[in-house]
Amino acid sequence: MIRIHFLNVGHGDCIIVEFTDTNRVAMIDINRSSDFDDKTKSELEKELFNLVDKNTQLFYQLNMISFSELAQKANFLSQVEDPIEYLKSKNINSIFRFISTHPHMDHLSGLNALSENIKIGNLWILKNKYQQELEKLSDEQVNDWKFYKKYRDTNEHKLDNITVVRPEEGDFNEFWKEDGIYILAPNKDLIDTAHSKNNMNIMSYVLLIKYYSHKIVLGGDAEEDTWKYIIDNYSSEIENVTILKASHHGRESGYFQPAVKIMNPDYTIVSVGKKPKTDASNKYRQYCDNVWSTRWKGNIIFELYSSGSVKYWTQFDR
Repeated sequence: MIRIHFLNVGHGDCIIVEFTDTNRVAMIDINRSSDFDDKTKSELEKELFNLVDKNTQLFYQLNMISFSELAQKANFLSQVEDPIEYLKSKNINSIFRFISTHPHMDHLSGLNALSENIKIGNLWILKNKYQQELEKLSDEQVNDWKFYKKYRDTNEHKLDNITVVRPEEGDFNEFWKEDGIYILAPNKDLIDTAHSKNNMNIMSYVLLIKYYSHKIVLGGDAEEDTWKYIIDNYSSEIENVTILKASHHGRESGYFQPAVKIMNPDYTIVSVGKKPKTDASNKYRQYCDNVWSTRWKGNIIFELYSSGSVKYWTQFDR
């Protein structure tokens, strides 16, 4: 059985995969923040306002209740999930592999703290030239970036008891083969394209996990160049998937219609805090009846069984 957790981490990504047959845990990206940011709150309050009674609306307009109280009245959790505390709550004290899909901070925030609290066995991190404007980051994010950069730039195979792994498209290794993981992207050409276009999303990992009749596609922040390569080379492999993690938080930039049509997913998960202006959820709904956002469903957990059956739980029923 495979158990996969899509965590409600606001505007970012964090996925935990439990491979129970091999007793391994993988984490793909991390975003750790204590609350929704101001822009997200501003957007959400308009939607929450319509979910409460008139007295609550009036109290909120008069600043007599807070955003958190408004959210509570609307049965909406105003706090996002802390991935480290979530792991601890599930008695997960070590991760066999952490996969960094690409070097954007909404996929890296909390990485340093994760390494201090949870044992990481293998770190997937691709060589690249991307840099961060440190003055725009919080102190914690600066530490996250320094941790990332240390492992990205090292020439050592092992550093501080963490094994550094840099697999690219098509690479095979017994450890991820045993877990049914296939790397669809990136390769050297896509990484070079990402640099030439100054768009790091193009070098994002796209992973296919196969478990008996089930297929899971984790799209990171991949965009058109990456999806074109995948359908040119792996179209038969991605037909009729069970779960698709919508690329780039469900934005238009991550939506590539020919690929989504081939994948024809049973479930599409959008990991997002604030709804992007270029949200493509309705386009995904043309090929999928179950398009769920962590923003409204909260944490979403699937269990996929060898028999072909699927069970799922959502933190909120809305």
